[in-house]
Amino acid sequence: MKKIKIISLLLSVLCLSAFYACDDQKTYAQQLDEMTEYIEDFMKDHNYVITDTKPESLPWLDEKGRRMFYLTESGVYMHVIDTGLQAGGTKKGQVVLVRYTEMSVKGDSVTYSNMKSASPPVEICYGTVNTGGNSSYYWGDCQAWHEALTYVGDRGHVILIAPTDMGMPIYNNSNRELLSHYYELKFTFWK
Repeated sequence: MKKIKIISLLLSVLCLSAFYACDDQKTYAQQLDEMTEYIEDFMKDHNYVITDTKPESLPWLDEKGRRMFYLTESGVYMHVIDTGLQAGGTKKGQVVLVRYTEMSVKGDSVTYSNMKSASPPVEICYGTVNTGGNSSYYWGDCQAWHEALTYVGDRGHVILIAPTDMGMPIYNNSNRELLSHYYELKFTFWK
């Protein structure tokens, strides 16, 4: 009888431990709220301004000279520095070479950059976000980059903040937390 009580007590402790361990995990809604807070903190720390109206003059600055980030319908925060040539006229299937710098909005350290290095640019095909097995696409193609091409053209230069669902597939597939990323992008069209 004593063994049964001990086993019963141990099972109860294990069940309670499992319950509290699961309780420590954040819900998806909590993760979304946290991601939004990180974006807002990042914007404040860098003295950026959010607007829901697309600015008209370039670069997108407010009257105090602060970078303005237009919050698009998809949730991407977009700042255009230079529209380049034929802004907004990118045709589906256009091959675009992308040089970029990436960092998490959770911290201020650069995750990756091929802006000034000997690393080749990432090649994307406008209108077709490749999230497949090729490792260069896994790390270098996302919906936010394609959306930027609706505002700029060849030689366009933008800065954007992409929420997890608009970012690179590697961050969409994370089970740990939702991560937003800051990107500085320069586009060159394949001739």
